[in-house]
This record gives sequence, C-alpha cells and structure tokens, in this order.
Amino acid sequence: MLSMARQLPLDLPGSPPRYDRASFVRADCNDAAWRAGEAWLKSSEPALVVCGPPGAGKTHFAHALVEGVDAATLTADALAAAPYGDGVAIIDNMPAADPRAFLDAFETGAGEGRRFVLAGEGHPSLWAMGLKDLRTRLEAAPRASLADPDEALIRAVIAKGFRDRQVAVAPSVIEYAAPRLPRTFAAARAFVALADRTALEEKRKITTPFVQKLLDNLSEGGPAA
Repeated sequence: MLSMARQLPLDLPGSPPRYDRASFVRADCNDAAWRAGEAWLKSSEPALVVCGPPGAGKTHFAHALVEGVDAATLTADALAAAPYGDGVAIIDNMPAADPRAFLDAFETGAGEGRRFVLAGEGHPSLWAMGLKDLRTRLEAAPRASLADPDEALIRAVIAKGFRDRQVAVAPSVIEYAAPRLPRTFAAARAFVALADRTALEEKRKITTPFVQKLLDNLSEGGPAA
C-alpha cells in the first residue's frame, strides 16, 4: 500500500484548483491553524505567518482565510515593486531572494496599515536568511502551522470532490482510494477529476473495482484513461 502511494504521480490531471472557502475542508489536522488565522483577522497584527510542508494546503488556506477581504497575491520578490492597494497581500512563496528589500517593503506597508499573509515551507526563522531584523519580525508574528493532511482529511476531500461534481460513490470507494493516494490535497482532487473523467469516457460507474484498476494503471505507469 505504501509503495503504491510512493509510485503514484503527484501531477495527476485535473481541473484547476479552487482556493475558495467553500472548498476548504476543516479537520483535526488544520483546525488549530484555522483558529489562529481567524484570531489574526480580528486583531491589528500586520502579518500572519502560514507555514507547513509541501502539499499541506498553505495556498488554499491563505486564500480561503481572507475571502471577502480586499486581497492581492504577490511574489515575495515583487512586493517592493508592486503596489497592491489597501488590502491584504498574500505572499505565497517565502522567502524572498533579497531579505533586506523585502523587510523594507514590509515595514513600509505595515506602517501604512497594510496587512500580510506570509506563506512558505520550513521554519519561518529561516526565511530571514540571516537578517536579524526580519527574523525578529517573523518570529513575533502570529503563526498558523499546517501539518501534512491525515488520511481522514484526504477522505473528506475526496468525498467533497465527488459531491461537488454530483457523482454518487459508495463509502467503500473512498475508503479504498484514500490510503493509496499520496497524502496531498492536489493528489486527492486530481484523483476525483481523473475518476470522474474516466468513468464518463468509459460509461461506467465509479466502483471499488473501477478505482482499483485506475490506481493500478497509474502505479504501473500505464495509461491514465
């Protein structure tokens, strides 16, 4: 089971990701982070740090959290050169290549009342790249730490994906697929898209044997459809 999960590609074909709040699934492994984000929204703190491993849903978390708020998505390196108005700046690729320029832009924006969601992998102190003042800023900021999605959350994402597509599947289908997929949101959503597409093309129902064959083909490097 684990070897199959390692073999399955992470870039399964699928629809473009939705980063809205309706498609964000809360579970035990991300509940503390979400509550930290909500507390930040109600505070006057200029920045929220969102950190976690690859595939933990940091981008989706950041966009879902500030839904309904005037927000712009910028790269860390573009912050100094790209005005974004009075709303929230989502910086989704920390760290910046030039930490000093980033800190200067951040301080200017914070002084003008602007707010930031800073998202990236690894420990936030490392994003400072040795710049003490930036490290102090990052370590003092409220933090939402996301863990790898657990199997329960992957099951919930798969179930919601089929519901959103108005595709009825038995619980046994989800129970079979969840432990055999890479434990990332992208893989779960891509699996749903692939199963739906393949079932339509083959005019078949999505059953456990159908999913078993689909995943076997993927793990062996066979055709996706």
